[in-house]
Amino acid sequence: MAIVLVGFAVRSLGAETSNNLDLPGTDSEAASDLLAKRFPPQQNGANPIVFRIEDGKVTVDPYEQAIKDTRSALLDLPYVDTAPSPFAQKGAAQVSKDKHTAFIPVLLSISNADITEHKAQEVLDAAKPAREAGMKVAAGGQVGGDLSQPETASSDVVGLLAATVILAFTFGTLVAMGLPIISAVFGLLIGLSLIGLLGHIAPIPDIAPTLATMIGLGVGIDYALFLVTRYRSELAAGRPTEEAVATAVATSGSAIVFAGTTVVLALVTLLVAGIPLVTSLGYASAIAVITAVVGALTLLPAILAALGPRVDRLRLPTLKRAGSAAAGPVAPGFWDRWAAFVTTHPKRAILIALAILLPPLIPFLSLNLGQEDIGATPKSTTERQAYDLMASGFGPGYNGPLQVAVELGSPAKPSSMFLSQKSQAEELQSELEQEQAQGQAEAARLTQQADALSGKQTELEGQQSALEAQKNELEGEGSQLETERERLSRERTLRVELEALATQARAVGAEAARLAAEGSRLRARLAAITARQRRIEAKLKSQPPPARRAELEARLKRLESREASVESEIAQVNAERAANRREAEGLARSAADLREQAAAFGGAVAVLAEEAVGLAGQVLVLAEQGAQLEQESSAAQIQAANLRAQQAELEAEQTVAQMQAQEAQELQEELTKELTAAGGDERGTDRRLVELQNGLEKATGVQVVSPPQINKSGNAALFNVIATTDPAAPATADLVRTIRVFVIPERTAEDDVVAHVGGQAASYVDLASGISSRLPLVIAVVILLGFLVLMMAFRSTLIPAQAALINVLAVCAAFGVVVVCFQYGWGLGLVGVDTSSGTDPIASFVPLIMFAVLFGLSMDYQVFLLSQIEQHRAGAANDREAIAAGLATGARVIAAAALIMIAVFASFILNGDPTVKQFGVGLSVGVALAAMSVLLLAPALLVLAGRWIWWLPGWAQQRLPHLDIEGAGAGQTGERPESVAE
Repeated sequence: MAIVLVGFAVRSLGAETSNNLDLPGTDSEAASDLLAKRFPPQQNGANPIVFRIEDGKVTVDPYEQAIKDTRSALLDLPYVDTAPSPFAQKGAAQVSKDKHTAFIPVLLSISNADITEHKAQEVLDAAKPAREAGMKVAAGGQVGGDLSQPETASSDVVGLLAATVILAFTFGTLVAMGLPIISAVFGLLIGLSLIGLLGHIAPIPDIAPTLATMIGLGVGIDYALFLVTRYRSELAAGRPTEEAVATAVATSGSAIVFAGTTVVLALVTLLVAGIPLVTSLGYASAIAVITAVVGALTLLPAILAALGPRVDRLRLPTLKRAGSAAAGPVAPGFWDRWAAFVTTHPKRAILIALAILLPPLIPFLSLNLGQEDIGATPKSTTERQAYDLMASGFGPGYNGPLQVAVELGSPAKPSSMFLSQKSQAEELQSELEQEQAQGQAEAARLTQQADALSGKQTELEGQQSALEAQKNELEGEGSQLETERERLSRERTLRVELEALATQARAVGAEAARLAAEGSRLRARLAAITARQRRIEAKLKSQPPPARRAELEARLKRLESREASVESEIAQVNAERAANRREAEGLARSAADLREQAAAFGGAVAVLAEEAVGLAGQVLVLAEQGAQLEQESSAAQIQAANLRAQQAELEAEQTVAQMQAQEAQELQEELTKELTAAGGDERGTDRRLVELQNGLEKATGVQVVSPPQINKSGNAALFNVIATTDPAAPATADLVRTIRVFVIPERTAEDDVVAHVGGQAASYVDLASGISSRLPLVIAVVILLGFLVLMMAFRSTLIPAQAALINVLAVCAAFGVVVVCFQYGWGLGLVGVDTSSGTDPIASFVPLIMFAVLFGLSMDYQVFLLSQIEQHRAGAANDREAIAAGLATGARVIAAAALIMIAVFASFILNGDPTVKQFGVGLSVGVALAAMSVLLLAPALLVLAGRWIWWLPGWAQQRLPHLDIEGAGAGQTGERPESVAE
């Protein structure tokens, strides 16, 4: 009926679990609270949807369009708050450098506790366009975690099958074998249902049902084993069914209540840790233990009463039937010889036990509490695939960004420096635009003048070429005249004079050409000097430094002196040219005289004279034309010099403009850089935020710091800090401490700024720190409670002392094995964990839960052994004989119970969750060491203690209550039960 009721309730209400990691009083919790208050829903963290292609780039179609379609589908979901595009300006960091990977950080408007598997699947299904485009798609964050819950059915079945085999060898009958399984399974079903219902009231971690299954199944089978063993023993002694059931419940049932209470106390003591996660795991496991005890005390006795003697039916033929030899003596078996050895050679037994326990204590000393690592989960899960894709595309730190939540006393606003730079840039840009317009107009004017001057120069060059041709023609005609003159040998006197006239005409022409060239040279030199003067005057107008100004003024004076000298030379050349013209005129008059004389000498001389006169006239005309061309060329050269000077001035102005443009560009780049660092929000240039951002970027171990996200009111901001190492690495924990201890205090000392470091990685750092600080207290409380319980149960001081010592040694040795396997990575592949680093950090809460569970279970074995010893001691046996008899009798059941527990715990190594694997290894090894210690070390210590075993101070004798574990007066006959097969 109980199963029906709780089953109906679970079916109607559902079983609630969550991965919320509340850590009151920690910095990460303060960050989460600040974000929830000022910046919702940032406290939930992002859920990255990762896209990957091996060939091609995600920034080209069809991949880019597929990712955009995925984003649109995500935004259509009612509980998706934001899904930033990797192709937007702010999303550049969401695309890897090789363009093979991209991700969308999905922020949900609901809390992580409200994310159901159905909603998580809807988020992942929104990426259907990307999958159809041939891309790999995986989900991380809480969405990926909810879709990556490992299956536990296989480990449950393996554990039950192993327990069944052990029970078959223990009882020898199939009916008796099945009873502990039935009792444990029924109790576990009710326990898990109650845990699921409890999740509606208090947060229950996702791992709690699995841990409760491990513990509930193990103790449920063990407790049922104790009761069935006692019941069969009573039947073998000849008692009727009703009396046998009543006696079994009164004795073993009482021991079961005591043992269960011990385990529950150890688990409930985790409340002392003050950590909700640990507390939840403690009371969830305690519920499974309680339902296992209730099942063993209610359902199992009813089944035994219904079966009666048929409990021994279906005997296995190859095994000795339990209880069949009750009528006669039993030959000494293995456990009898074991008991004899331990009690006869206690020191050897102690050495053997220490040789087994001490080596694992060495690695235990290097135990380092870490956090759950997604990189150790099975590669078939979407969260592991997302983890690997993010690590390969962007870096391991992207799988667990740190959230630095900032609260500002006054709202964030653009810094005064930023605003000043912005105003300066705008003014400079306006000036540059005006100057650019003026410069373009001036350049157009100079270009037009240069084009006109170029045309004039071309025209002058053409005229110069024509004059050169005429000159060459005249020179040819002069040559002809020379020939003609030679033929006129009869008129020597005339020829001489004509020759002299021609020679003089040529000399006058040459002198005219020389003077023209000299004038051209001097005018060009004057133009160059004038141009240099203008450049120096332009430089003087730009207000140079005094030393430079003095130098320029000196150069200007030198140029003025040279200009005066050149002008003097030009005046001299002009005077010579005037004299040359006068000489040419004289030649013309001489030619006229020669014409008169030529008439007397005949026609030939006259013709020659006329030609000479014409030649002289042409020479004079050419000289005038050459002089005019020289003047025009000089004017053009002066104009060109002026143009060059103006061009130099324009170039100087352009150089200044370029410098101003460069300054404006640098200022604009600085503004762009500041605005980019601020995430495009001018408020991000607030000096307080910039100081903190710079400090975070400079911290060792930081890969990148995102621009600040600022809420609407401006009183809160969020930085995402990406570490260079994965979230579970010790270096990441060191980075968290560095930011908290150094960066934040140094960068916010004088400002109204309060900053906290949050995020999953920081939460696990706080969890490990909290557990490390509370672990000694929890251990002390658990040991103290166990000590008091055993002191009340056995009225002894030494018994609880040795039990506490042995239990601590066994638990610490089990920790050492876990360290070797997971922290060192030795044999990590054997337990099915595959990580890139070859190690798996030990979840910080694993040792704490392990200690409580193992201490409680090992106390059960102590209680069972000591109760057997006490029974035989009450039967008039001396201490050594009572220890030997109690060990021989109880070892069978303790060994069988331990083997069952080891099988159940070890089967959970098959679970895909790496944390469950750690529990499986630690608890199975711990139970084995605890059972070994109880069967070897504990009795040896009791033998050496002798009569001091039962010593109790007088004050304690009077004050301590007496607990009869096996029921009042039960089992005091001293008889040795033979209910378990050898």
